[in-house]
Amino acid sequence: MELEQILATARGNMGTVMLAVVALAVLAALFMTISGVRFKRRGTAPRLSTDELRFRNVFAMMSEDRRQSLISYYSQKHGCGREEAMRRAIEDRARDEGRW
Repeated sequence: MELEQILATARGNMGTVMLAVVALAVLAALFMTISGVRFKRRGTAPRLSTDELRFRNVFAMMSEDRRQSLISYYSQKHGCGREEAMRRAIEDRARDEGRW
């Protein structure tokens, strides 16, 4: 069969061709899901914990360096880890806001 004949047949059965393309795409997605193939997304930030997201929202006006310095300060002051230091900083901020 020549290319012209194949194209003529495809034009006559466009619905069938489109259905075959969609079916192949679904099968490929299913295969990739089952086999665990994942594409790395460029430019995405790593997943942040709930505490870190809350910390970033509360201290959004600070620069990133200042936020990291604040975490370090609370971590050293209370002898705790990063997550606990962020929680304590948020609690202190909430207490300060409650005084006024």
